[in-house]
Amino acid sequence: MKKSHHACRYVCGSLAVVTAAASWTPLTVYAANASSSNFDMRQQVVSLTGIMDVTSFREEVTRGDFARMLVNASSYRENLPTVAVSVFADVPATNPNAIYIRIAASQGWMTGYLGGLFKPDESVSYKDAVKAMLTMLGYTDDDFVGDLSTSRLSKFNDLELNENVNRSLEDKLNQTDCMNLFYNLLKANPKDETGIYGAILDCELTSDGEINPIGILEDERKGPILVRSGFSVAESVPFDTDDANVFLNGTASSLEEVKTAQQNAGFAVVYYNVKSKTIWAYTTTDWDEDDYVGNNTYVLIKGEIKNIYYQSTDVMTPTSIRIEVDSQNTDDIYESVEPDSDGYYTITLDSAELQYMFSIYGVLEVGDEVVLVCNYDNGSFTAVDAIEY
Repeated sequence: MKKSHHACRYVCGSLAVVTAAASWTPLTVYAANASSSNFDMRQQVVSLTGIMDVTSFREEVTRGDFARMLVNASSYRENLPTVAVSVFADVPATNPNAIYIRIAASQGWMTGYLGGLFKPDESVSYKDAVKAMLTMLGYTDDDFVGDLSTSRLSKFNDLELNENVNRSLEDKLNQTDCMNLFYNLLKANPKDETGIYGAILDCELTSDGEINPIGILEDERKGPILVRSGFSVAESVPFDTDDANVFLNGTASSLEEVKTAQQNAGFAVVYYNVKSKTIWAYTTTDWDEDDYVGNNTYVLIKGEIKNIYYQSTDVMTPTSIRIEVDSQNTDDIYESVEPDSDGYYTITLDSAELQYMFSIYGVLEVGDEVVLVCNYDNGSFTAVDAIEY
């Protein structure tokens, strides 16, 4: 069988998505006081939580965009108003950040200027961010004495919200600064509560006190969904995909590239996370030549169920199936796994959910066309998910 780089799916559970996305762009130059791996982890956390996407490390962030980030880092993002209302003279209802500015102002995270202005297109200052994040943590003006700005900054530093950020109060913030600030906010303890602020976004800490990106990925990950060619991946998920995080076969991608791969393969298997607005799409084609090939990877297999096998001691619980892979997908099977004399492949079932699906009570039976999401390990396949085709 011809060897194909399309054979093995570099998924390795949720961790592979983090690993694949880590190759977006060189990081060391901007790492400042953090290691490049820590920098990259921070970037992934703020992206996966849906707070912000780092598209240009040195680009300054506007006050309007910062208001959006604040709302994305709060519980208010779950129930955004459907109609924007103008509350500042220079923020019309048609402004894409109007809703976020209104919420940020109403919660006291950000304030306007004399004359009823917000100045949404001006760069946000470190002073703005200090006030906003302390307010989000439950601090009010009554918690500070003397000069408010100086007193707030002292508390901000005491809470280590300034980790990896070296700015003066009047300095303007770029995307790297905001990435670090929001990551620090997620780790911080609210004023009158136990636990971390990031718990509202389902974040959790690792043993070394950092936010666990894998936990974000695994939380409320839905799927699989089979999206046939001709149907829209974007319309298959329950959220607006304009600013969604998209991965194709474990690699950071775009909806346009997913559409092309979907058309080439004839279908795509999709998983998604609503809170992080993330889409993971998998196909049997369009794999990067540098994708990892080896054990502990996922493989998509499409074909016809030929046999369902049971344990001799338990005739109610299937343990494996035998499948005839579609000829157009043959080259996508890892070359070290040879089919049997009939040209079929045996797939192990080791989860109760899958065993039920293939049992006499389930929906899948001999003769059905299925798409299997499988783990490959040491020359064998184990089904992770199954979808009737």
